Parts: sequence; structure tokens; C-alpha cells
Amino acid sequence: MIGEDFFELLKKITKLQATDYVKAELTAQEEAFALLLLGSFIGLPAPSAGLVIRLLPHLGPELELLERRVAESDDLFAQVAGVLKI
Repeated sequence: MIGEDFFELLKKITKLQATDYVKAELTAQEEAFALLLLGSFIGLPAPSAGLVIRLLPHLGPELELLERRVAESDDLFAQVAGVLKI
């Protein structure tokens, strides 16, 4: 009985960690996508203006996410280290 409870607890913890990793990866991918499209603001080579204009209506959530992350983040490396449990 005790062994089964331990394995259930371990299973739940593993699921939570996996979910955190997936959420962190999704956030990183969204930020990278927004930077690819809006990188000209910080000096990165950007795609053509026509492509950016066509994709801009779909970037609402990503722009809000970037704005929120900039306002909330003190140290990006510390957040990544926290997710990876370093």
C-alpha cells in the first residue's frame, strides 16, 4: 500500500514538472516568434513588411505576453533556472 501511494505521488510530481517545462517552452517559442517578426525594433534582420503586416493581427496575445514579461521580469536567467531547478 505504501509503495503504491509513493508511486502515485511521484507520478503527480513528474506530471507537474513536465507541464512546467512545456509551458516554459511555449512561452519561449512565442517570444522568439514575436522577436522574429518585430526584431527590426532592436536591430535584428526582419522579414518583409508585407509579411509582418499580414501576421500582425495574430500577434495580439504575443505582444501582450511580451509586454507583461518585460514588466514582470527582473532576471530572465533566474526564471529559466527556476523552471529547470538549477
